[in-house]
Amino acid sequence: MMVWGHDVVDIFINWFPMLLLVGVWIFFLRRMQGGGRYMTRYQRDYMAMAQRQTEILERIAVALEKRST
Repeated sequence: MMVWGHDVVDIFINWFPMLLLVGVWIFFLRRMQGGGRYMTRYQRDYMAMAQRQTEILERIAVALEKRST
């Protein structure tokens, strides 16, 4: 089948690597946004650790405020 003087199979063969690259890029872009099923175990562990650290820092801040008054 010819489109604009070019064979469709040739067009697909020539553009396949670029389309594959864009598809892989979009996959990893969505994966790195975090949340949902794409979140890795490392990301979940890091988020849990950051939450615990925030809670500890809040407790320290409250204790320092009580001490200064």
